[in-house]
Amino acid sequence: MLHPLNSKRFRKILCGGLFTLVPLLSAILFCFRDGKLISDIYIPLGGWSDEITYYKQIEGILAYGMPRGYFGYNQSRALYGSLGVWGLLPLIPYVIFGFFFGWNYCSPVYANILFSMLAFLVIYIFLRPDKKSLGVISIFWITNQFLNRYVLSGVVESSVILQLVVITSCAEYLLSDKVRTQVGRSFTPRKDSAVLVLCTFLICLLTLARPYYGVLFLIPLWKAVKDKNRKLIFSLPFLAVAIIGLFFINNHYFCSVYFNNIFAFDKMRSAGLGGMVLSLFNSIVEILRLIWYALRYKGSGVGWYYLLLGLELFGMTVICILRKIRRQAVPPIYIITLIGNSLILISIIEMYQLGVGARHILALLIVNAVVLILESHFFWGILFAAICLFSIWQTQGADGLPYAEESYSSYMDFLEEAFSEIIQISDDISYDNVVAMPTADSKAANPGENVSTYYGLLFAVPAGAGVSLDYQDFYDDPDNIKAKYILVHPEGSIRFTLENMGMTCVYEDSTAMLYSR
Repeated sequence: MLHPLNSKRFRKILCGGLFTLVPLLSAILFCFRDGKLISDIYIPLGGWSDEITYYKQIEGILAYGMPRGYFGYNQSRALYGSLGVWGLLPLIPYVIFGFFFGWNYCSPVYANILFSMLAFLVIYIFLRPDKKSLGVISIFWITNQFLNRYVLSGVVESSVILQLVVITSCAEYLLSDKVRTQVGRSFTPRKDSAVLVLCTFLICLLTLARPYYGVLFLIPLWKAVKDKNRKLIFSLPFLAVAIIGLFFINNHYFCSVYFNNIFAFDKMRSAGLGGMVLSLFNSIVEILRLIWYALRYKGSGVGWYYLLLGLELFGMTVICILRKIRRQAVPPIYIITLIGNSLILISIIEMYQLGVGARHILALLIVNAVVLILESHFFWGILFAAICLFSIWQTQGADGLPYAEESYSSYMDFLEEAFSEIIQISDDISYDNVVAMPTADSKAANPGENVSTYYGLLFAVPAGAGVSLDYQDFYDDPDNIKAKYILVHPEGSIRFTLENMGMTCVYEDSTAMLYSR
């Protein structure tokens, strides 16, 4: 009789448990290389403005059900509600986490680690990768510093990765003959239908948050065509159009506007097809330049995102061509992945600055690697891991992790207490609960020199307060200013504009001044 510890079932559970722990172990290793712990991460020192808006919105929802002040840029606001550019959906996983576990400066990091672990658990349960594949996926994740950097931050990419991993696992489950054989289950219509419903539902949610993921409707559509399900074939395009339409309705009414409207379709129409093609060509040239910089110069990180994505798509293309030459069937997941990645990448290029938009391809990097590795092409996973290792060496010291510093954390504690007494949060949603900050300012003593207040100070505003980041020239016209509170640099010139408006300085130190109406 076999000892329970030697049973096949126990070994599977142990293997799955270790695989699920990979994101946690990877996070520990990335902090350990700096001689730190995960708990030492202090996101107010992260320097990413998005971390502020995500954190404070979630904090406001947990405290009041909805932030009492508006979130936006150049003091924009949603027509209804108080949320920022991307609305409620990306925040929900973190609100749920905060409801059960509380919300502090480490909470977003712990939530991101949990979501990443759930993604690995989904891969293991749904797809049952062999040991070789498990090892290669693990190595790819551990060596990818860009994925780990975003996990150890206050942004929401990890929840997107989780959703995209579940969708990809559903796609492999439904469409890959190899995976269906490897899983070794009886695939009844009922099971297939449940997976299809889950896949379609998550695609709807993801598209409502980021519309370019609407291309993923190709997955259930491909399954419907494969099964000759006419009702589904005809209904899915209508569903896709409806969901994308709902996104734009939500974006128009319940989301604020970015500095420049991300979805500037009027501009696209005026540019015409030729203008859009030229813009795309210029963007591709810029991407190649970023890749060259990443390979040539230390500290240049953004190009690595595009290099890895390009290699993944190149690998899939080569495999598809070789299969065609050998008259072998091309896995549908490859075709869907290639089409989806291409359209998503074009959308990101057209909607964002290339540096800002790069983070949106992080989720693609991991799911593409999973697809390549699961189809027995683990060579590509090893190749990507080697490239990731080289990128770690190449970008040493670039965009490192933010760790707590006693002097700064003490200052933030003091600032939180001071602001809580000054900034009184009213019950109504209004600009009276908004703290604005110019992204830059001209030095009063030397107008040719710029100064700026550190973004991280906005973490100190009370829960429920809204946050607005404004361009410097926004303050050229005092009529633009709606926020009750403005945080500026003591040496800047915008303070004089505020004083001429009759605003009063209610707090001042060597790094910041807070003005109030």
